Amino acid sequence: MTNNFNPKKSGAAERPQLSPEEYVAKKKAEKDAVYQMIDDAATEIVNAPEKFRGYLDTQARMDRYSAANALLIYKQQPQATQLKDFRDWQEDGVKVNKGAKSLSILEPVEYTKNDGSTGIAYNVKKVFDVAQTSGKKPAAPTLDRDPRKLVAIMLDTAPIDVSTVEELPSPNMGAFYKNEDQTLYIKRDIGDSVALCQCVAQELGHAQLAMNCEAYSRRDMGFSAVCVGYMLCRKFGVDVKNFAIDRIPEELAGKSPKEIRAELSKTRSAMSEIGSRVSEEIYRRRAERSKEQER
Repeated sequence: MTNNFNPKKSGAAERPQLSPEEYVAKKKAEKDAVYQMIDDAATEIVNAPEKFRGYLDTQARMDRYSAANALLIYKQQPQATQLKDFRDWQEDGVKVNKGAKSLSILEPVEYTKNDGSTGIAYNVKKVFDVAQTSGKKPAAPTLDRDPRKLVAIMLDTAPIDVSTVEELPSPNMGAFYKNEDQTLYIKRDIGDSVALCQCVAQELGHAQLAMNCEAYSRRDMGFSAVCVGYMLCRKFGVDVKNFAIDRIPEELAGKSPKEIRAELSKTRSAMSEIGSRVSEEIYRRRAERSKEQER
């Protein structure tokens, strides 16, 4: 008899070892469930205006994420603001709350095809929002941002011509993008700075959508441009009450989940491109001011 042995830990349950085949099947089932969640969310939001608005709010905050991932985030934790996996939070010295349920998103992974070319696959990644941790939640954009300053930055960074005019096609318009001229026309002497900012954001949406697609139609892109304008204003802290988000086109509601995702992806890409230009310019101007103050 010997005392040289290692007893099992009290209460510790052994994890069953999966065979390679079982592991592959488990991962496939996990991925299938995530794709089903994306499809369910896509169908759900286009048939419920309040849910569609909620999705846009999520995408506006999480603009670095694809439309598919924004749908997943909206479905699991719509108020999320900052996502990291367990290890990344740990490396930042932040603890994940005990019992917190992870969110599933898709992470692109490069792989080499048989012909030597590079392909992209997607794996399920488990992440936690900052609200599920001991970390400090990022401050939300406030509604006290000067809309006129934001308009100026949006126009300064726009990759199209900008011209001021006395009249526009509709008396209610503050801005109008004309694709034939590739010019954004701004009505002079608009007193309501919030309304002007909303109009400029929406019309820049038209311009970006036109640049991103082969066949542009103002009528067909109308609702998408509204969504772009809404998300830009939401992202930068401008009031969004005047956007007609509740009027979801029947054509969009009647599409398949895959087609809905494609439309959302176009809208998200346009918003992200405009937002990136604006954010970079805001950062550049802040850096310049900081340098001047140091002198």
